[in-house]
Amino acid sequence: MSITLLLSAVALVAVLALFAAIFVGGAVYTGRVRRHGIEAVLAGARKHRELRG
Repeated sequence: MSITLLLSAVALVAVLALFAAIFVGGAVYTGRVRRHGIEAVLAGARKHRELRG
């Protein structure tokens, strides 16, 4: 197995993992908005940001 093929496979896996993470994050966000409403989600994000910084 050549190093070029190995690096290509690693790059492909990394890109697929990135797309999967974006998709899962969007699904989690959509679920929260549907359960709690957009105002509650945004208020929670504001509170989290204030506590962190």
